[in-house]
Amino acid sequence: MACKRLLALTTSALALPGVGGIAIADTPPADRVLSYRVSNYQEDDLAASALLAGSAERYDIDIHQLRFSSAIGSDYSIALESSYESMSGASPWYTIQAVNGETQVAMSGATIYEKRQDVTASLRRYFSAGNLGVSFTVSDENDYKANSAAVDGSYTFANQATTLSAGIAHSDDTLTPTDAEKFNRILGAEKTTTSAFVSVTQILNQFSIFQTGISSARAAGFLTDPYKLADRRPERRDQFTWTSSWRRYFRDQRAAFHADYRLYDDDFGVRSHTLEFALHKTLRRSLTVVPNVRLYRQTAAEFFTPATDFVQAQPFNSSDYRLSDYDAVSAGLRLNYTIGDYTLMLSGERYQTTGTSAPALIDFTRLTAGLDFSF
Repeated sequence: MACKRLLALTTSALALPGVGGIAIADTPPADRVLSYRVSNYQEDDLAASALLAGSAERYDIDIHQLRFSSAIGSDYSIALESSYESMSGASPWYTIQAVNGETQVAMSGATIYEKRQDVTASLRRYFSAGNLGVSFTVSDENDYKANSAAVDGSYTFANQATTLSAGIAHSDDTLTPTDAEKFNRILGAEKTTTSAFVSVTQILNQFSIFQTGISSARAAGFLTDPYKLADRRPERRDQFTWTSSWRRYFRDQRAAFHADYRLYDDDFGVRSHTLEFALHKTLRRSLTVVPNVRLYRQTAAEFFTPATDFVQAQPFNSSDYRLSDYDAVSAGLRLNYTIGDYTLMLSGERYQTTGTSAPALIDFTRLTAGLDFSF
């Protein structure tokens, strides 16, 4: 029972990239839960000194999410999730090196408007020493469609302190870029992504839990960004991730400390390190505050060029800032307030980057409000 109590205290945020989250429970959820989240993601405008042409207004995205989960009998649970995003703003098109040696960005107009919606259905079967789940997702936007499926499961050994988890997922995506003929873009293309993970969760003592795992993914097909000028990328990308998490509960302080590290590496030449810390502090029975900070460091892809290569001297090149070398830091705060069967959630995050080779790097602010109803 001590193991079960520790899991209840430290279960949040135990997840690996790749295939969903890490399930360590061997019984269905006790309550049916209906959740709603609304978020606003706002990128800072591009600096005037870096703007060559177009609009300096970056993306403004509104996101609505709805989720329902429930047990079915004593051995199953289901979850249904849906999200809707509406986005407007401008995006980088290409970059050039100005006469003063600085790199400037040509942006699209601020008339870009897109919307995306997706639906996920999942089913999980619980056993005496583990569980097995499947999920299916359909995502649709005006120029991109994706269908994906995932299977994951976990097994808890007889000592009740060690859990082994694994899973696999596959996605088939179709691209149909807008204004293809006007800007000489491809009319359509396809890509696939297959990923898998394995992890081990170990209860160290009555107050600490540790998890480590690896995941890999292979993307194949059209991986070039059709909305960037002279962007050319390989048709395959192999990715590897190692993630470790530590949770420590402090009983007298009624707080749990979370520490996470993530190493990412791919054959584009991109390597990144992410270090995140969070403190889950209970101020009183109904109120929890969660401050957090995240540090990020990334190296550039082998074919990244600060200025767009119009000559196309190399088989691959991209001036996409997401493939550049940069550092980032983000800080946030979340509040959870429970009243009876209702839990109100408010959160805010500020993200800032620094880098010398990509003037289009983004800084953003994200605000979220949510409500959970248990019944």
